[in-house]
Amino acid sequence: MSSKKKQKKISIEEYIETYCQEKRIRGRSAVYVSPETHQRLKRITLLFKTTHYLTTSSLADSIITRHIETYRELLNNFHMEEERKFSESMKERRLDKIENDSKEQEYYDDEE
Repeated sequence: MSSKKKQKKISIEEYIETYCQEKRIRGRSAVYVSPETHQRLKRITLLFKTTHYLTTSSLADSIITRHIETYRELLNNFHMEEERKFSESMKERRLDKIENDSKEQEYYDDEE
């Protein structure tokens, strides 16, 4: 995956509105990032910390939330396709098992 994708142009006001809102995060869960990504998040946080009370956690939460919102339809479609494939695979396995079970039954019937 190329990291040189064309950047969508937004104003600093749009950036602040989207990513720099104070957010109290309760019921926390850990998400691990590389040390490099953590340093980048900390540097961005420092830019807005005093004027927007931004924390590294709230910035990361906003970035992830925006990603999920942006790609919700794509992710839902992919999920449905994967479920369909799984269902078809399970159906084929059941049919194979039924076929194999009937062959075993025929084998045992011949011995009588």
